[in-house]
Amino acid sequence: MVFVNSSAELEEVVREWLKLEWLAVDTEFERRTTFYAKLALVQIYDGQNIYLIDPFEVDCPRELKKVFESPSVIKIFHSSKEDLEVLYTAWNCRIQGLFDTQVANSFLTGEISLGYAKITEIVTGIFVDKQETTSDWVKRPLGEKQLDYAAKDVLYLPEIYQILKNKITDKNYYQYFQVECQEYTQQAIERVESFADYREAKDAWRLNGKDLSLFQVLFDWRELTARADNRTRNHIIKEPELVELAEVKPVSVEQIKQLLHLHPRSIRLYAATWIAIIEKWQQAEPIELIPILNPRDISGLKKVIDQISKIVDRVADEKKIAKTLLFSKRLIRKLAFSTATKSKMPMQWSGWRKNLLAAYLKAEDLI
Repeated sequence: MVFVNSSAELEEVVREWLKLEWLAVDTEFERRTTFYAKLALVQIYDGQNIYLIDPFEVDCPRELKKVFESPSVIKIFHSSKEDLEVLYTAWNCRIQGLFDTQVANSFLTGEISLGYAKITEIVTGIFVDKQETTSDWVKRPLGEKQLDYAAKDVLYLPEIYQILKNKITDKNYYQYFQVECQEYTQQAIERVESFADYREAKDAWRLNGKDLSLFQVLFDWRELTARADNRTRNHIIKEPELVELAEVKPVSVEQIKQLLHLHPRSIRLYAATWIAIIEKWQQAEPIELIPILNPRDISGLKKVIDQISKIVDRVADEKKIAKTLLFSKRLIRKLAFSTATKSKMPMQWSGWRKNLLAAYLKAEDLI
């Protein structure tokens, strides 16, 4: 186990990694109060040493980016979604050559959310203690238990990778697994860069067309503020409270205090801004937006959900893929809502899933 807190030291090691078949990778980060996750540690196992890289002391070398972006060096992760996001936001790394062991296991077993400790125990028979999961990874120095925990998060990945790779490569759905891993990286970038859609906000269906136009302005302001201040959206203001602002249109701080159950800090920081946004909106003679439908009020939505479910069942059986992996019940409901209202399709409606399902949905005039 090598603790790396020097960029020069890391550069010497990285040059050799481009020659390898694989690297096992994991990260530790903090994101409870921030919009962008704060990278706190990067663990890389090359088969000989486990490198614990301190991103507070080490900038990502250009050579390491080459390794991460090289499809010829397999990067083994487990449950990589958040790791991919934080490596992109902190180090601008776009991972190529991804092998996600959680995804591989989900194709093989249909279990879509098996944790690292459980899959390690199943595959290797070794118990991994996860007590340090919620510890403070930003605080320095890191404790011995933390370092041991971080190292073990990559130590068993190569063995799990070899076993799952041997099992999955001869399956007829292996090509979909490969595409799924490729799409993970792109979707991670999209989650970071794409703005939230006001039409998907909780309780926004309560608003009429005019109030909805104010809600969109307030919603977009929150998105920009969250990114600029690096705070979670809900730490600024929650969606139901934005809905209430759009409905009542307060003109004073005292009125805001009476309406909303907000943290005093949010009122102190943003109340004047909300009042100014509302005043400017009122002066601009706003255009009414098309109201958002409450799913419970959409005629025939249950029928559409049932139709899509049957199609998913059929395709899953044909391709020998678990239905929950192809499209979960939650995603089926989102897809049904999107098709019924002609609104934005869910992010997962892309790539191999769309290729498998689109023709069937078109045949039944669902898209």
